Amino acid sequence: MSLIATLLDFLPEVLLLAGALLVFLLDAIGIRRIEVVGSVAVGAILLAMLFVFADLGFAPVAFLATVPTSLIDAVPASGSTPLYWFTSLGFFFQIFFLIAAFLVALASMSRPSHERGAAVFYGMILLATLGMMLVAVASDLIFLLIAIELVGIPSYLLVAYTRRDVRSMEAAMKFFIVGALSTVLSFFGASFLYGAYGTTNLFVLASGSAVNSGALGGGGFPLLVAIGYCLLIAGLAFKITLVPFHAWAVDVYDGAPDDVSAFLAGGTKKIGLFAFFLVFLGPVLLIRGTVEFQWFGGIGPVALGPVLQIVLSVLAVVTMTIANVLALMQKSMKRMLAYSSISQAGYMLIGIAVGTAPALTGASLQVFSHVVMKSGAFLVVAAAASLGVGPLIADWRGMGQRHPWLSVSFAVMLLSLAGVPLTVGFLSKFVLFSAAVEAQGYFIWLAVAGLLNSALSVFYYGRVLKVMYFDGPDPALPAPPGTDRSASEAAPVLALRAGGIGYARATTIALIAIVIVVLGIYPGPLLQPLAAAAQHFVNLGL
Repeated sequence: MSLIATLLDFLPEVLLLAGALLVFLLDAIGIRRIEVVGSVAVGAILLAMLFVFADLGFAPVAFLATVPTSLIDAVPASGSTPLYWFTSLGFFFQIFFLIAAFLVALASMSRPSHERGAAVFYGMILLATLGMMLVAVASDLIFLLIAIELVGIPSYLLVAYTRRDVRSMEAAMKFFIVGALSTVLSFFGASFLYGAYGTTNLFVLASGSAVNSGALGGGGFPLLVAIGYCLLIAGLAFKITLVPFHAWAVDVYDGAPDDVSAFLAGGTKKIGLFAFFLVFLGPVLLIRGTVEFQWFGGIGPVALGPVLQIVLSVLAVVTMTIANVLALMQKSMKRMLAYSSISQAGYMLIGIAVGTAPALTGASLQVFSHVVMKSGAFLVVAAAASLGVGPLIADWRGMGQRHPWLSVSFAVMLLSLAGVPLTVGFLSKFVLFSAAVEAQGYFIWLAVAGLLNSALSVFYYGRVLKVMYFDGPDPALPAPPGTDRSASEAAPVLALRAGGIGYARATTIALIAIVIVVLGIYPGPLLQPLAAAAQHFVNLGL
């Protein structure tokens, strides 16, 4: 394959890289206004999204496709070990990642025009999104883990880009230390799998042939396989914030700038889930060979796939339950949303534990709904902070009367997170839990656990709604910015009016609320192609 053909296959990624380099170039020559660098970043993200939609075959833009249709969801030739492979589900996840980046990049254009570090902020968002795009096409374990690191390094810098905020610096340091530990565990697990299989290619790992055939010497090394997958679960669990690997996320989301928290919760966290899809759905849960091994010569042969299903199921239930209980105890809005985000990871893991195409569809839909809901929720917190609202839930008293449109949008997001009907959050949970029930066996109890936890989450989401709409406003709160004419005239263009939060941020929040309701009522345009992509992914064995 020629270099030109390869660059065309990765045109969306090239556009993101070019956007990041252009942002840094503008900063170097002294053009640092947030409206300029933000427009470059948003433009690069939208162009990348356009070409991914074209590769997915969406009619209005299909003629722009750069990846041949014959290469998408194709079974690789026998004996081949490609570093990357194109799947329609991978393209859908690229769209999800780009949506998260677009929402945060657009909303952040309402920050002060001459804010220091704007180029770093947008450049790091583009580079992190580039890494997420590469995760979605990985077909080799080492390629996957390196792509995850390409996401991680810009994310550490994003958390600390304000530099003078002590809490942000502390959060960045914790994030870096946990990220380093996650990387070590993941690569250590990959080394064990390489020792057992002689390769890190995910297609070969999915077949399990090297262990079964004894090609690696007298029956293979099944114990290395078990240790390798356990280390990978631990390493990737840090990325997806599964209990008990979750504690860092709350401090990081709370200490990071609000816009960065939106990007972390709505975007970068999802790479861990897709990595779980790649590493476990094919190689373990849908394994075509039967990998059995003696547990230290003890209880007899044990099939690896069902064991991993049980482990992932337990992690799913423990994660959603503990996170929901801890969310109930929070007084800070951001920490409550952080625990809520952790609980959502438990719901998503159900799809991998069940391992069927409908379950994968439900998990992917849950990822999409969480991208828009959680990004929107943190952006609302950022908007409220610009209006003088404090960090505690109690500080939101009377928001429904003082800022009705912002409160309505936030209410829609919270109701969707709780799974209330006529929202996209209800749709994703319905599809996911229905798939678990359809799979029968103990998977029914996963659906029951999910339903009970959804009911539990209503209490802490409902508490926020109660504070906003039924508690009286605090007269000591300052007047919202933008109500004073002189202050408005001194504000940047994109921060004028719009309730004092800026046109860009107001537009983003309103767009998210509309998408949540529209897709909750009419999900067909998203649900049908996503279900087809999930079925292709399962058939491919990845």
